[in-house]
Amino acid sequence: MFTDKTPLCPKCNVINHVVLINTTQKVGTVVGGVAGAASGFVGAESFAVTGAVLGSFVPVVGTGLGAITGGLAGAIAGFFAGATIGNRVGQHIDTEVIGRYRCNKCGAEFEV
Repeated sequence: MFTDKTPLCPKCNVINHVVLINTTQKVGTVVGGVAGAASGFVGAESFAVTGAVLGSFVPVVGTGLGAITGGLAGAIAGFFAGATIGNRVGQHIDTEVIGRYRCNKCGAEFEV
């Protein structure tokens, strides 16, 4: 996919095959997701309490399962939020700071 900012390949002068090398975007997604999941799990006390309350309608097992489910819900929500933010930050760094592109037609890698 190319945008109006996609440069021409300096070797074969095409734009259709030029892609951004998005290593930082991938790393940002993973780091953001892990950090978000960890903080979401730690900060999921309210989710765990809500899950325990809802689970208490089922005697014995329900409270524990509800608390675990609530904690996991917090971790999952944190993961997606962190991964989204990390992805956007990484994409911005790849595009605006690093600016490395590859042409999938001729294999040339270049910086803009």
